[in-house]
Amino acid sequence: MNLIKRNSTFRSLFLCNVFNTMGSNLFSLAFIIYASTYPNSKMYISLAALLMVFPTFLNAYMGYLADHTINKKRALFITSWIQSGLFITVALVIAQRTLIIFLFCILMNLVDELFAMYKDGLELPIMQERVSSNDIQSAYGLMQGISSLIGIVGKPVGLMLLALLGHSFSILALVNAGLYLISGFVLLGSRNSLDVTVNLDQEKFHFSIKTTLSQIGEVFKRDQAASATNLIIMVLIINFSINGILPLIDLAMVHHNPFDSSFGFAVTVFSITFSLGIFISSIFMNDLFHKGSLTAILRTILVLLILFSLLIIPFGLAAVAVLFIIGYAFAKVNPKLTSIIIQMIPKEDLATVRGGISTFFATASSLGVLVYVALANIIGVNFTFSLIALSCLITILYPIFIKPNKEPLQ
Repeated sequence: MNLIKRNSTFRSLFLCNVFNTMGSNLFSLAFIIYASTYPNSKMYISLAALLMVFPTFLNAYMGYLADHTINKKRALFITSWIQSGLFITVALVIAQRTLIIFLFCILMNLVDELFAMYKDGLELPIMQERVSSNDIQSAYGLMQGISSLIGIVGKPVGLMLLALLGHSFSILALVNAGLYLISGFVLLGSRNSLDVTVNLDQEKFHFSIKTTLSQIGEVFKRDQAASATNLIIMVLIINFSINGILPLIDLAMVHHNPFDSSFGFAVTVFSITFSLGIFISSIFMNDLFHKGSLTAILRTILVLLILFSLLIIPFGLAAVAVLFIIGYAFAKVNPKLTSIIIQMIPKEDLATVRGGISTFFATASSLGVLVYVALANIIGVNFTFSLIALSCLITILYPIFIKPNKEPLQ
């Protein structure tokens, strides 16, 4: 929290992210409710969920565009105004419940998500230049923490706000537009500290997947406790497993509810527990995990995932405590990776590399949900949790038997 007080640049970027995240969470929830008001609601909800996954696969490219934006400060302002304009447009048409209007609103949401990725990439070189390397993990921990907190309180607050507005999605879209407008004014208030100098070779303005993958490999080589290959596999398996476990918990609670209460209460407890673990961990970044290697953190998470998978059915209450620790440990991964990226990648490639890693994470997360939910319906929830435990165990043990050559750092 001291970083927010003493660093005006970080303070403005932090507050900008608060308003952006509030807007994004608020309308995402409202849009699902809006989809449920259509006659064939199941189809519309499924369509919205399917299409909203699409932007995650463009994270690396949006980062590349951010890297090759010369005036990043001006781009941050303009993007905020455009996002505000998008939702003013949505407010004008959303009351007309037709398929065309629904698809138009989805398109506006997709564009908004792409702009959010673009803005995140624009902020990276500013953070690199204005925040000391010793504070980078704490800085991104705070941003991650506020996102987690908004995720916890966002749903009930959003539902309450929607009820107060008489379920007017048009007014809620205007509220969303206002939040983006405020984020732009926050940045405008500290515009003098947002300048950053980036040297671009415009002749090389082309997006190369091969180059991006090579740079991502260099990031993972930085942690010399394991090979880059081992680290990448661990990160992918963890994202695959965690995001697969979360919907599996919902399925498990149908027949294995450890609480003497409703299904909804049980699901909410698990969801909030995981989010609280992330939030508390993000606030307290300077702990034992801060000093440990990325490899040690990843192996700890894998062990915890094995333990959780074995406990969830027979010992649900104990599994709740383990899930909190998983959230706590998992919250250390992204700030540590971002810190490594900022320390070793030049300004010209920062957002591309971070976007590429985010794309890997998102792809693994999406596949985890699809694969494990499908398996739960085919072989049962119990066997699916056992399969998760086995896959995590193999991920921990396989480097002992198969040791890929570790390339030296350049």
